[in-house]
Amino acid sequence: MRRLWTWLRSPSGVLSSGFLLFVGAVIGAVGLFGAHTTLKSMETTEFCVSCHELRDTVYVEYQESVHYANASGVQAGCADCHVPEPFVPMVIDHYYAIGELYSSLTGKIDTPEKFEAHRLEMAERVWAEMEASDSRECRSCHSEHAMNFELQTPEASKRMQEGFANGDTCIDCHKGVAHKLPDMSQGYKKMFEDLVAEAAEQGAKADDLYTIQTKSYYASADDAKSGDNEIGQILGATHLKVLERQGDLLKVRVDGWQQDGVDRVIYEFAGQRIFTATVKKSETGRVEQHSTMTDPDTDLVWHEVSIEGWVDQADLIDDVEALWAYGEEMNNASCGTCHSAPAADHFLANQWIGTMKAMERFITLDKEQYRFLQKYLQMHASDTGGAGGTH
Repeated sequence: MRRLWTWLRSPSGVLSSGFLLFVGAVIGAVGLFGAHTTLKSMETTEFCVSCHELRDTVYVEYQESVHYANASGVQAGCADCHVPEPFVPMVIDHYYAIGELYSSLTGKIDTPEKFEAHRLEMAERVWAEMEASDSRECRSCHSEHAMNFELQTPEASKRMQEGFANGDTCIDCHKGVAHKLPDMSQGYKKMFEDLVAEAAEQGAKADDLYTIQTKSYYASADDAKSGDNEIGQILGATHLKVLERQGDLLKVRVDGWQQDGVDRVIYEFAGQRIFTATVKKSETGRVEQHSTMTDPDTDLVWHEVSIEGWVDQADLIDDVEALWAYGEEMNNASCGTCHSAPAADHFLANQWIGTMKAMERFITLDKEQYRFLQKYLQMHASDTGGAGGTH
């Protein structure tokens, strides 16, 4: 101790080491206090809405939510939902906020039109962060053990308890709790446009191709060119084997299964009603049978079949995984708004038909999108597992 005291009193240039250490401690404390005060001042709702991009959009929506005004008078501000309480995540969050400041300065979202164009992108980033943290900020106020499910509506009580039992996190079901939901179709519609553009760029040069959407197929190249003598239709995400080429026209083969006595529909697999192609009644003679089997579960007879026809090269792609990514985005957007989107392997392929039918009135897909989503789910069901991508 005497040596330490002597060192502290000994001069370092003009001033003693002890005095310099004291000054350094004071500067450090002031700096720490200043940094803490600055960070906290940046976590107020007033600071958040000082930018018109937020004040004129999400702040208006927040003011109409239960988090802003409610019977109990307990209000959750911007930071309560968007800034982590633990120190390290909080500092990291402020670091990432620099990127948001950059977007503001460069005018990326400085008009209502620009903001809406990027709303889905911004929302998905926040949802991903909340999902990764298991909705940490939500749980700082809402605790499962403190919930009285009997005071909730029967439907809410049922869904909440099922969600907790399944290990779901808050943001899975409460995406629009304080702000307007973005146009969820933006994502998969953009992906569809990219698929069409990629197909046009590829020019259907591969020998194994997949349909992006439903296509007609024809008896000959001339018929395909003129649009006459249609054999039937090939549904989206169907594998085609290219047999012959004539300019922009392709002779292709579709492989699949038909149920005995049902000769106008070709399915992906025996016993699983995953639509691959349809055949006009007058053209069923073109279907070639290769083998026959009896489904042990249903005693139904199935025939392994193929059919050949001509198509144009539009909307054909060789990357089936890109198609499945499109289907996954559509599933998340359509089925992940009101509740956690169920995993495709949650049901059997045939069960998805009834499940989709029950939910049809709650989603806003056209017939083509609906068929594609159903096929995506069926091809990734618990009894198929994406087997369509192994051709």
